[in-house]
Amino acid sequence: MLSGPGIVRLFSKGFKSPKIERIMLDPIVIPTLYFVSVVQLVLQALVFVYAYKVTRITGSFQAWTLIIAAFAILTVRSVVSLFMTLSLPADQVSTLIESVGVTTTIVSSIVNLAAGIALFLGFFGLAKRFQNQAKIK
Repeated sequence: MLSGPGIVRLFSKGFKSPKIERIMLDPIVIPTLYFVSVVQLVLQALVFVYAYKVTRITGSFQAWTLIIAAFAILTVRSVVSLFMTLSLPADQVSTLIESVGVTTTIVSSIVNLAAGIALFLGFFGLAKRFQNQAKIK
């Protein structure tokens, strides 16, 4: 444990804290992450639209209503999150990304994008399937 007069002298006026060097992010990382976020937002909004279309075709029941409500809330959350991130200065966004880790952030974005694409394709296929069945009947 550190205590005593030596500590007082250590933290007195003459002591300078060591400078921590920040590694600057590649200038393409932040715009790419913003682009991926916008694509994810568009996919999420389209999932909401197709989920609503499926509900219009199949009829509304509690499970579909809850699914649509969840997609609507997630879409609003994504819009708010994107606007809050865009309102931050670039150096704060860089610091935030660096604190989590650039690789972790990129991998997380790729996984989220893949999940968004899979979800969109699933609901798009579901909507088309129900539309075709409605036309046959």
